[in-house]
Amino acid sequence: MAASLRGLSPVLKEYLRVNRMPDIYEALLTGLSIMCPEDYLTFILEKLMFLKENGLGTLAWDMFIEEEMKPKMKIVSESNLDMIFNFEEWLIPTPEMYATAYDHYNFKLKEMCFCAMLQYHLMQKRKQEALQERINMAVKHHCNRMLRVHVQIWKAWVKYRKGRQAMSFQKIQHVYHVSVGRVIFEAWYKHTLEARKQREYFERLERGENMEDDDLFGQGTGEARDSVSTLPWKIAIQIFSYLDVADIANCACVCRFWKVLTQANLLWSRINFCNVQKRVTDKVATRLLFKARPYLIHLNLRTCHHLTRPTFISVSECRNLQDLNLSECTGIDDETLKVVVKGCKILLYLNIAHTNLTDASLRAINKYCMNLQYLSLAFCAKFTDRGLLYLASGKCHQKLQYLDMSGCLQITPQGFQYLANGCPNIQSVIVNEFPTLLDECIMIMTEKCLKIHTLSMLGCPLITDEAFKKLAHNKNLQVLKMDGNYRVSDATMKLLGRQCLDLRHVYLADCQRLTDATLKAFSACKNLVVLNIADCVRISDAGVRHLTEGPAASKLRELNLTNCVRVGDMAMVNLHKRCHSLTYLNVNFCEHISEAGIELLGQIHSLVALDISGCNCGDQGLSALGHNSGLKDVVLSESGSITDLGLQKFAQQCKEIERLDLSHCMNLTDGAIKNLAFCCRMLTVLNLSGCKHVTDLSIQYLSGVCHYLTQLDISGCIQISDKALKYLRKGCKKLKCLNMMYCKKITKHAAQKLQRHVDVVEYNNDEVPAYFGY
Repeated sequence: MAASLRGLSPVLKEYLRVNRMPDIYEALLTGLSIMCPEDYLTFILEKLMFLKENGLGTLAWDMFIEEEMKPKMKIVSESNLDMIFNFEEWLIPTPEMYATAYDHYNFKLKEMCFCAMLQYHLMQKRKQEALQERINMAVKHHCNRMLRVHVQIWKAWVKYRKGRQAMSFQKIQHVYHVSVGRVIFEAWYKHTLEARKQREYFERLERGENMEDDDLFGQGTGEARDSVSTLPWKIAIQIFSYLDVADIANCACVCRFWKVLTQANLLWSRINFCNVQKRVTDKVATRLLFKARPYLIHLNLRTCHHLTRPTFISVSECRNLQDLNLSECTGIDDETLKVVVKGCKILLYLNIAHTNLTDASLRAINKYCMNLQYLSLAFCAKFTDRGLLYLASGKCHQKLQYLDMSGCLQITPQGFQYLANGCPNIQSVIVNEFPTLLDECIMIMTEKCLKIHTLSMLGCPLITDEAFKKLAHNKNLQVLKMDGNYRVSDATMKLLGRQCLDLRHVYLADCQRLTDATLKAFSACKNLVVLNIADCVRISDAGVRHLTEGPAASKLRELNLTNCVRVGDMAMVNLHKRCHSLTYLNVNFCEHISEAGIELLGQIHSLVALDISGCNCGDQGLSALGHNSGLKDVVLSESGSITDLGLQKFAQQCKEIERLDLSHCMNLTDGAIKNLAFCCRMLTVLNLSGCKHVTDLSIQYLSGVCHYLTQLDISGCIQISDKALKYLRKGCKKLKCLNMMYCKKITKHAAQKLQRHVDVVEYNNDEVPAYFGY
């Protein structure tokens, strides 16, 4: 039908559309489809007659269907009717549409080919990557195989080399053992000879043989070989560096090699004229300074009273000088110091203590010393607050870190204000022996100078808790020193212990108001190393227990409990249990410490120095104390219960002891000194004052063996005579200080004769004072 209607004229098509032929056709076709009449022609005629009678206004697609059989959706679509009656001729493809369809089809084909090609390319790429991965694995496997082969070869080579090294080591070890054995045998042989000579020496002394004209034991080996010349150059220079200026000058006269050694630059980088202050003159000093001026870094002119302006002009020519000590130099004045600092512009350390310098000197320091870090003005009474103003406004005010103003009583709070405003980086402030120092001064410094870590106020009795409350805000505080203060209380110490946890050195001697609470406060300072609470009589065993129970016990190295009369054996128990780093302990005149407590001290093997003078120490305690063979310095003064037997047992165990104080141990005799001299040959300092039973024989024992003695005190030894001084002169060549007060049998002539060989000799032949208890 559609084909038959394709060629209709437009007029006819318009007639069909106006008379709604498609809609009639739709209604008839729908009715025939649903109703399925037996005589469809009659059905069509009846419906057409109905339409003719009623008109097209009531035409609907389901009007020829009974109500119960009406479908919910149309059966014949409008597009189908339009196609049947050929009303949509625009649906017929045009040539342009054919071209578009061809292009689209061609594009789809190209897209399909491109996708296929892309898939093929990706597949080939994946195959190539898989192949490359297998190749890489093969190369890696090959490398591993080659590495394994080479490792096996290297392992075999290392095994071979280790075998050769083991053989070489065995040979070297054998040679070393033979050499060490030879050295040990030679040392043992030499020691045996010395012991034999020593034994023979003591036997001759006991037999009473005269040995005044004989060489003493250990003197003279018969060899005149210069062993220093055979040493390497650096070692020889290091040995000579321990000598002073006079000794170096004497060494230069020995031989050519020693003269060359004394010209080494290292020896002239540091010059100390203090040891030869009585002999040094301007001529000698200027000549040495002219020679050493390119190398000189440290110069000490302390107490050189004979030096005047020419020497200081020579000092100003030492352009590399960094450390200069002019303390107690009477020849220094403002003009001379100006010349010195004008020439030495890189000074870091300057000490002008105990001089008569004024504000003009501080003004010169302000002008020329741009790098000054250390300055000591101790006991300089001529400068004023204006001098401190010059110092605080100078070129070095930002770099100044250490300032010592001990004994400068003329300084007022205004001077401290100048310092605080101008020197904010100062770290160490020393104001010892300053009885007029007030809280205001300390508060001014601590408020502005926040980097202070060291503060020393020894001899400042007017400082109160107010200053320490301000100081406690400075958490950098590490060193605090104060003594003889009756105004500071536990409350301040608690604040310091709580806020200044970095405290390391605390000196609080003779502060009567401090109790065990202070030690409890400082127990939290985990870096505490030195603690001195001497003469704080309220400290007891409980305070020491609090100290040892805190973190401070692990690092505590020095503890001074002098005259803490309430401290007893329980404190020693706590120290023994927890203070394993303690090296110095002073329990002087702690009367409640018995021999049981002293025995515990002998088990603190870290102890090096110990003072138990005035304690209840007898032979048993001294013998137990000897179990600590590391002791170097022991004070046993006024231990009246010690006898020869106790000292003998102690000396046999502590053979390396260097300093020993036996003053006022009245039960000691020559037998004890004999054992001491035989066992402790390294003694350098010995105090025998008040030992009334000691005779010339003891001095003969000491001079025959203890050749390292530098200090000896025999005051009150009333049985020692001039003969003992002869022994000392021959045997103790290194003796520097000899104290022989109240020795009635020693003549003035013998003492004056000994002064030629000993630097310091203190002598009188007065009656023994009553406090010696003879």
